[in-house]
Amino acid sequence: MPTPDRTKLKRITDLYAPYPLRLVIDDSVNHQLKGNTIALGSQAPYRYLEHYHPEGYQLMLEGLLYHELARARYTDFACLNALYQNAKDSLRDMNQAGRAFLDHTITYAKLRQQTHTYVLSINLPLVVHALEEGALDNAMGIAYPETWTALMNARQTMTHHTLSHPPKTPFLMDQIIAEIMLVATYGYRYSLKTAITQLPLYLPDAFEAIRQLAIRGRLLAQSTPERVTIAKQILTLCTPVLQETVKEILDTILNGSKIAGATSSLFDQMSSEIAISFQAGEPTQVKPEKAPTKYALDLSQEELSHLEAMEDQDEKKLAHERFAEIHRREQKKEKEKQQAFRKQTEEADIEKQILLMPLSRTTPTADGQLAKAHLPESIARSNRLARLFKREQMYASKSQTKHHLAYGRTLDTPNLYRANLDGHVFKKHKEGQKKDLCVYILVDNSESMSGQKIINTMKGCYELARVMQTLKIPFAISAHKALGSNQVQLTRIIEFQESSRRYLLDRIFTMHPSGGTHEDIALEYVLKELANYKRKRKGFVFVLSDGDTHGVKHIHELCAYYHQHHQIDVIGIGIQTAPLITQTYPNGLFIEDIQTLPEELMKLLRQISI
Repeated sequence: MPTPDRTKLKRITDLYAPYPLRLVIDDSVNHQLKGNTIALGSQAPYRYLEHYHPEGYQLMLEGLLYHELARARYTDFACLNALYQNAKDSLRDMNQAGRAFLDHTITYAKLRQQTHTYVLSINLPLVVHALEEGALDNAMGIAYPETWTALMNARQTMTHHTLSHPPKTPFLMDQIIAEIMLVATYGYRYSLKTAITQLPLYLPDAFEAIRQLAIRGRLLAQSTPERVTIAKQILTLCTPVLQETVKEILDTILNGSKIAGATSSLFDQMSSEIAISFQAGEPTQVKPEKAPTKYALDLSQEELSHLEAMEDQDEKKLAHERFAEIHRREQKKEKEKQQAFRKQTEEADIEKQILLMPLSRTTPTADGQLAKAHLPESIARSNRLARLFKREQMYASKSQTKHHLAYGRTLDTPNLYRANLDGHVFKKHKEGQKKDLCVYILVDNSESMSGQKIINTMKGCYELARVMQTLKIPFAISAHKALGSNQVQLTRIIEFQESSRRYLLDRIFTMHPSGGTHEDIALEYVLKELANYKRKRKGFVFVLSDGDTHGVKHIHELCAYYHQHHQIDVIGIGIQTAPLITQTYPNGLFIEDIQTLPEELMKLLRQISI
């Protein structure tokens, strides 16, 4: 599960807060502004979507935070609080009027008037809330364009969640208001056109006017009171449906029921959300700023319709922009990670963790004698590998020109006559390049290599070293084992300057496994040493190991870094009893039958390109 980047979120708060605000990040699903505190729940994105890409999760959190910062900047909480309180008072008055009518203390006309006031009072905060939500996103995006992608990503996600979880209410007015809220918050965009069904059906003559008022409230109104006025105009256009709702409520009262608790109205369902959003009981003393707009305040009906069409087209670009932003963030994060690793690697004093030891014996060990007993077979395999290696080097050093119709970039002028024959008039040219190579062979000499593993490893090491000598490629061989928790003993078997001497290959058979494994430490030291030695050569490190080691993640990072910055490729080789090697190394090669070593190794080297 992704975790929030708390440092970045706090930096955003400090940068965009209109007055000193404190950001509290907890484990809740809430995101709200309360006084001088923004409470942002790390689980808040999951209210709207079940699964997130790690960077998409962070983008969603930032969008929610930008929205709360916009609320602090542009919302008139005193105005909103008055609306909410009026709705609560109207509910109380409505219940009192219902009881009074049943007690015959007020007339039916008085009850009808109170019911009409009640329906208006509870629906006005809903429409204002929707206009306010959309206006905040728009204002913040205009004032600070860099916030727009995060804001619209959050708004689009929340809108799609609302579409998939429509409110359950028996009242037609509530269904109409729910659709108005969608249009007022998000605009009448492509994704809403199949969801908005009741509004054009029951208010066909007012539908266009409601949409235009929603645009004015969201994109043109510069203050909360202006949006309240527009919300009242929208509700006036809903009068036919409102009157039907009044009749339904009057019928409920005539049947002897209360209003509170007897309905499942949209206001009842959203009451807590509205209360939090409007900051009921705690209006801020800070004067809100005027919301900026990109448009003239007196747009004609034709201009409003054009603006709505533009938004409809823009929605189709939103998905691409969201993915592009997530990809950009992912690339940036990966680049920062690589730079941090590069700095850490270049500044690391890896020598302090290495104990260099000369070879302590000159005679083969018992395992070495078993490996040496198969020397004729090893020599035959090394000769076969040397021939394959040499052929591959020669092939790579030659320039090549291939002809095919599919290579439609470079026209092969001398072969235009082929147009009527086989169409092969295009060519692809590859310039040959001879590469000077140098190799380091690192052997795992830990206790886990005991028995058949070390015997096979010594055979493989001998064959690789003999190939390097045959092809006159400089190489070095070292064996490693762990000493304690963070130190490695590295035993020099053959140095670069003495790698051409054939008789020194017998040193390979003196290996004796013992101790633990910290292969990442040994590998880092060897890579650093090879990078300093090779200069302009192409480098290879062959690691003969069972792959059973600590620091596998670090090994992968080292392989990627030295490939990118130093032209050194690391190949892990496990022979017969070491399948784990393919997980430990990105270029891991498990050889089940040592007889296939030449062919299997050359296949991998072709992929890497020698």
